[in-house]
Amino acid sequence: MSLNKSELRATLVVSLIFSLRLLGLFILLPVFSLYASEYNHSSAFLAGIAIGSYSLAQAIMQIPMGYLSDKFGRKKIVIFGLILFSGGSLICFYANEIDVLIVGRIIQGLGAISSVGIATLSENTSEENRASAFTIMGIAVGGSFFIGFLAGPYFASLYSFKSLFILLFAFGMIATLITFLYYPNDLIQSKKLSKISFKYNNKLVQIYLGSFFLSLILSIMLYVFPLIWRDLGTLNEDLFFTYLKIFLPAAIIIYPSIRFFEKIKKVYYAINLGWIFLILAFAIYLSLPASIYSFYTLGILFFLGSSVFQSLLPSLLSLNVSSELRATGNGPFYIMNFLGHAVGSIFAGAIYMKDFYFGFDKNFLICIICILLIVLWSSIGLPKYIIKENSQ
Repeated sequence: MSLNKSELRATLVVSLIFSLRLLGLFILLPVFSLYASEYNHSSAFLAGIAIGSYSLAQAIMQIPMGYLSDKFGRKKIVIFGLILFSGGSLICFYANEIDVLIVGRIIQGLGAISSVGIATLSENTSEENRASAFTIMGIAVGGSFFIGFLAGPYFASLYSFKSLFILLFAFGMIATLITFLYYPNDLIQSKKLSKISFKYNNKLVQIYLGSFFLSLILSIMLYVFPLIWRDLGTLNEDLFFTYLKIFLPAAIIIYPSIRFFEKIKKVYYAINLGWIFLILAFAIYLSLPASIYSFYTLGILFFLGSSVFQSLLPSLLSLNVSSELRATGNGPFYIMNFLGHAVGSIFAGAIYMKDFYFGFDKNFLICIICILLIVLWSSIGLPKYIIKENSQ
């Protein structure tokens, strides 16, 4: 079935709001560690805190903001969250001290509206069309990821790192206006659930842990990647073209490949290839002398692998969450996602406080740890990708 007019409208509005806000995370990640050290009283660890504090606040506030939306209405809480995000962005723009930047990042993160948006989308779409609605939102978020990673280095080099926070403020205010004018009205559920029982679901646990591991490794990589670039003696202005080159293979190859594996019902091949790409990225980088070539190999293989899971994890979640508890089941996915980003950034910042550990270079140690994390993740595994046939 196709989305009707009201369902499509709700889906597009929520997806646009999601995309604008998440752009605030994605636009900063590729360059944050490179520029955060320029703030007064900064250090590698405090730079990691500045990156991760946003995601940590997001993880903590998902459930409270969801509860407040149940009590006071979705639209009001989304506007409140976006105002917090916009206000925090202004604080970050005016910050010169690293501790003020951290405060601004925390305030940005307090505006956690992911679970509220999921609930809105679930309430405004039928069971038959809900998967389509979540697919559209997933595409919008994926677009934000790609645009953010290219726009961040470009605008930071063209203007300044602080200019990115003005962009975030503008995105937040635009999203607030869209919410005020077009956000779907709260719906009273016509069908009451007499009792909701929560049971352990190994498939969902695997997906939630997958969300955590992916964002954990991604945030570690994005902390380290621009710093390796700088250590190779290259210019910050060239980072835009670097991200463009390493993203291009993933953008061209991954989506059609996954569609192919879906058609032949062998998606587990793509999942296994994703883990292989990630392990090879770090293993080959360790085995080659540090150079532009090993650097590009690391980036290309890493984003090939991570793009597989960025495409498949939301789909796996949609296939394994029951329609009655879709908003509830999606909540932990985003909590684990933000938690992974927070832990990864703070961990990488802590490692970068010293150049050597036990005689090993910090980058060598981080690569070894990432390989071990990927091996642990692959041993936990992911559920089979089985598309449920329509019984109608």
